[in-house]
Amino acid sequence: MRDEPGASSSVLSALDGFATSNNVLSVCAALALVALAMFMFRPLDRHLRQQSDLLEEVEVAEAIDSRRQRFGTQLHEALEMAENEKGIGRVVEHVMGTELVGYQAELLLADSSEAHLSRTVVHPREGAAGCEVAMPFECPAVKRATAQAFESSSAVNACPHLRDRPGEARSALCVPVAFMGRSLGVLHVAGPDGCPPGDMETDRVTVLAGQVGSAIGTVRAFAKAQLQASTDGLTGLLNRRSGEDQISRRLGDDEPCSIVMADLDHFKLLNDTYGHDAGDRALRLFAETVRRSLRADDIFARWGGEEFVIAMPRTDASAATEILERVRIVLAETCERAETPSVTASFGVTDTTMGRYLADLLRLADGALQTAKAQGRNRVRTAVLVSASG
Repeated sequence: MRDEPGASSSVLSALDGFATSNNVLSVCAALALVALAMFMFRPLDRHLRQQSDLLEEVEVAEAIDSRRQRFGTQLHEALEMAENEKGIGRVVEHVMGTELVGYQAELLLADSSEAHLSRTVVHPREGAAGCEVAMPFECPAVKRATAQAFESSSAVNACPHLRDRPGEARSALCVPVAFMGRSLGVLHVAGPDGCPPGDMETDRVTVLAGQVGSAIGTVRAFAKAQLQASTDGLTGLLNRRSGEDQISRRLGDDEPCSIVMADLDHFKLLNDTYGHDAGDRALRLFAETVRRSLRADDIFARWGGEEFVIAMPRTDASAATEILERVRIVLAETCERAETPSVTASFGVTDTTMGRYLADLLRLADGALQTAKAQGRNRVRTAVLVSASG
């Protein structure tokens, strides 16, 4: 049986239509899958981008923190190696030069009375920031115990010490320097008007101020402890142990030196008559009177009670006697002006022509002192070296 031509064409057309329908369905399905994928994965993509941004922020923060810790560690090590305030100042100057590029900077520190500020360090290239604050608690940063930033010296709320400066307007950062709650000074940084130090510079200055305060406070506390251990609390003179050490070292220099022993006359009677306060005043007055008559490199120590020892380098017994005679006169005049009970002293003098060792010289000076007392007190006598044959 033969196929009808019309029937064959119909079948082919039907097949073509079916194929076309399938293609359309496939395309539609593919588009639907793409749309579904986009719908499903878009939040994931957004989440991944957010996580990537967050990770980048964390890495940046960690890098900044790492640099900050490294700076703090290096600064701490540098300050630990500084032996005194001058050494600390050199560290501060170096940090100013490397970390505060384009800014003027200065370190103002209080003196021992903690009542006056003075400029101790300035930026090695940019120079001082020019703050003229004279006392610690005139500084807003010190009064508030926290860093103070001022965008413009022309602003109504600018620091008065910044606003009153001559010249064009400027910005400033002031960070207090303290130790155990006690104000030591302030770190002052100045920049262009409207451009105070940025976050990094502010952080560096804050770290610097904190560590410098600890370093200076420690150095001063140690120096004070050393001073207290080496000096007499009443007169401020060297105590006996420190006096012996310094005089013995000076005698080792092989240069002429006079040794003097001094004793306040009738000191027990003064105490019994006028009281111990009067006795203490007499000791202080004698110490100050003698100290004003001595040179900077002379050694003056309280030996105990009312006894004192003086060493005069490059001075023989004759020259020392002349100095002590003037001291007696000045002491009498001082007592008269001060309207205090009369204070006199006796002195015994020797020098290194009579002995080499401190113990021998002190024995000779004490012998001369006893002679002065035996002859009526309030006088100066020189030791006489008695030969073995005599």
